[in-house]
Amino acid sequence: MSDFSLKHVVTVHYTGSFDDGEVFDTTRGRTPLTFVEGNHEVVPGFEAAVLSMEPGETKKVHLEPKDAYGERTAALVYSMPTIQIPNYDDLVVGEMIYLMNSDGYQQLARVAKVEDDGDTIFDFNHPMAGCALNFEIELLSREPYNPSAESEEGEAHA
Repeated sequence: MSDFSLKHVVTVHYTGSFDDGEVFDTTRGRTPLTFVEGNHEVVPGFEAAVLSMEPGETKKVHLEPKDAYGERTAALVYSMPTIQIPNYDDLVVGEMIYLMNSDGYQQLARVAKVEDDGDTIFDFNHPMAGCALNFEIELLSREPYNPSAESEEGEAHA
């Protein structure tokens, strides 16, 4: 096993799917995913699966929502009178848009419902919150993490 006391940069190929078999993402046929172990750059269950792997190994993992994007939270669904929204005619149900929060930061939300004479509902839950996910992961490499090399090269990792 590798020495996990130091951080490592890992490179993986993966295919992610839902329980019904629908593939939602894959790196097959394109650039593999590179991330730093311990930096919370991927969902927790994905990172935990990779930690126990050796380069060249492939494994399949099933992640419950708590180990992926979390459960859906009703507190992240907001409703407001449609008439108060500028250009509400341009909103499309299912569309992902950025909205400004009370602290002045943009947050991604899904337009869940638009009623001309009622309310518009925005859902700030991650689109895959509440979903169990399946991954087939192939660990291509694990190298010692050198943060000074990254700052010299610029942002080199996906």
